Amino acid sequence: MKKLLIASATVAAISLGGLALAQPAGPGMRHHEPVKEIVKHLRGLSLSDSQREEIKTLISAFKDANPRPENHDSEKPSFDFETASEAQISTFIQTQLEERESKHFALAQLRHNIFNVLSEEQRAKVLAREESRDQKRAAKGDKRRNASDEQKSQFAKRMDDEGKGKKFRGHGKGERGDRDHQRNGTPFKGIDLTDDQLANLAELRESFKGTSKANRETLRSFKDAQRDLIRSSSFSQDSWNALVAQYKDDLVSAGVEKAKQRQAMFAVLTPEQQAELKAQREEGRKLRDLLRS
Repeated sequence: MKKLLIASATVAAISLGGLALAQPAGPGMRHHEPVKEIVKHLRGLSLSDSQREEIKTLISAFKDANPRPENHDSEKPSFDFETASEAQISTFIQTQLEERESKHFALAQLRHNIFNVLSEEQRAKVLAREESRDQKRAAKGDKRRNASDEQKSQFAKRMDDEGKGKKFRGHGKGERGDRDHQRNGTPFKGIDLTDDQLANLAELRESFKGTSKANRETLRSFKDAQRDLIRSSSFSQDSWNALVAQYKDDLVSAGVEKAKQRQAMFAVLTPEQQAELKAQREEGRKLRDLLRS
């Protein structure tokens, strides 16, 4: 991971839980999308008029204190991610985390304050919903990983049956083939890959499994710790900073590892394919800029 040129694919992939590097919807936590999520999760709680007014005041204050950034290029690195050194990537990620710490604390403070507006019964309902969402998310992740393993097995069998070196074009499925690539962890939509390249990418993904799983567990632990602290009476700027400091090295390591994995996958492409991918990313960036003007 979260901007993605190959920095696009790389940074977007560096998902760091509550300190995630943003997807290409602009900096500032995409900007107020988390606020919309908070409001969404208040549905069905039968808020009183006074609760709604208090929450509305909290949200307005948050938005006033955290206006939408005007500079959409502030999070772009000054180097090419596909050729960057580990030190460059590490420094970039650390800088991004440090620059966002105040914004993420402000959002955590908003969550904490809104949670305290709720009654005990409403809080219990929120917690039950979250537990249910977590279970569904875990089940969905397991299902997706199992499906990916099955697809890789089918691909290996096809390789044995048909031989290597043929172009992969979705086998008559058109754009569906591209979507299958992305679901299987190949972030090269629209790039015509040979079976050799697909096999190399599958091998790389397999080699990443152990580290990726460990990083997911660390990030899940960090996110859970954030959520628990936000709901706690001991929540404060100091306790939040201490939690971030506790996980910071792990977050940076996870981000660096994800970037290195993306670099390895990018290196499988030919120079012509790399140039084609960069052109696609640049076109996508220009189209997104139309929405920001």
